[in-house]
Amino acid sequence: MVFRRLLFVALLCLWSSTVLQGAEELKNLRDLKLPPVEKRAWRFKGFPIVAWWPPPGTATLEDFKAYKEAGFTIYPANPDSGFENSVKLAEQAGIPIMAWRSYMNFRTPKSYHPITFPKDNPNFVGWITKDEPKGMRRVVDAITEVNTLMREDPSRWAFFNLLPPHGQENNPGTEAIAEGAVRAGIPILSFDNYVIFNDGHDNAVEFYSGLERFRKVSVRYNVPFWAFALTLKHYKYRRPSESDLRWQHYCNLAYGAKGLWYFTYWGPTTGQDNSDKFAIVDPANGKKTELYEYVKTLNHAVLAMGDILIGLTNEDVVHTNPPKGQRPFKADQYWISNIAAKDALIGFFRDKDGTSYAMVVNKQHGMNKSAEETADTIEMTFAPAVKSIVAVNWLDGKPGPVNVKDRKVSLRIHGGTGVLLKADVSKG
Repeated sequence: MVFRRLLFVALLCLWSSTVLQGAEELKNLRDLKLPPVEKRAWRFKGFPIVAWWPPPGTATLEDFKAYKEAGFTIYPANPDSGFENSVKLAEQAGIPIMAWRSYMNFRTPKSYHPITFPKDNPNFVGWITKDEPKGMRRVVDAITEVNTLMREDPSRWAFFNLLPPHGQENNPGTEAIAEGAVRAGIPILSFDNYVIFNDGHDNAVEFYSGLERFRKVSVRYNVPFWAFALTLKHYKYRRPSESDLRWQHYCNLAYGAKGLWYFTYWGPTTGQDNSDKFAIVDPANGKKTELYEYVKTLNHAVLAMGDILIGLTNEDVVHTNPPKGQRPFKADQYWISNIAAKDALIGFFRDKDGTSYAMVVNKQHGMNKSAEETADTIEMTFAPAVKSIVAVNWLDGKPGPVNVKDRKVSLRIHGGTGVLLKADVSKG
């Protein structure tokens, strides 16, 4: 028996050494050869809205219910000492689970025994394997783990979260990782990016550049991408205002995001790293902060149009005042033939049946500024082929048919907020 154990350990060490050596020697992800993954529909139904660092297993059932009531549709269980209890509480609250496969240091203690990930629990809809792998060896490890899990059950989707593109320029870069991961069967592309700062400025160039790059790879490989909004003050980043929060996620949606993250929901219990001790709720007692209602309002607006958003393909994104690297709006090139706004962007989409949609976003926002005080009246002119317009989703406004006169309409759109429009356009 002892000999068998020693032989097993020796073989495991040899295998691990061979895998790591192979990863280190790999120069191009195109050389990574992994078994094919069967394409299968995701068992999760709905629009994914997830919080990094949700209520832990030490929280109460009421905390989990509040998480769901805020419009979060997936619970990312952390394999720590509270894992088993968090699974029970998420199930009792009616929240599907997408568990981390590796321990995330959410300032909760590690489990004192190995975590058993259930394979037949219907409430588990997938897995999150790694966060921000950097360097060839870690990227290969992340892709390989996703490939393994997807082959075990292609209906429980597995993925890892990438660095923002400006932080992933070293070998391999963002596009190379996306291509290699998609080839290995990853069904979701996800990345984070934080661009609102304590001194009041925003890094709009990095924000939109990252979105544009993921928009392109998402369309190229027909794989949805998820994007983040910051809700926790930490390091050099500020706590968002209502308009900041909306600006982040409505821009994500205008660029074609099919899933939304928040960083974070819960929060640190200590004020390390110049961070607040709370995010959307206070972890000391589960009390809701001012962000809770902002997030809840936004999430439920997104969920009301979620089924439509999931089925749309992004065709283009243009700005009235484009940051460096982004395309300017040009008159008479789209079914929205002209637009007058202080600072807006338009994401153009098409449904499977050919129907045209557009997400029009008022980009005005700012530190300590509400959505209402950064509102703008945006005037649009439509092409002659447009027969009618419907506001499918209009937070702060009235959804439904839009009264168009002389091909023009004016919409009062709150700061950071987007309005989803559906157009009946004559063929040809």
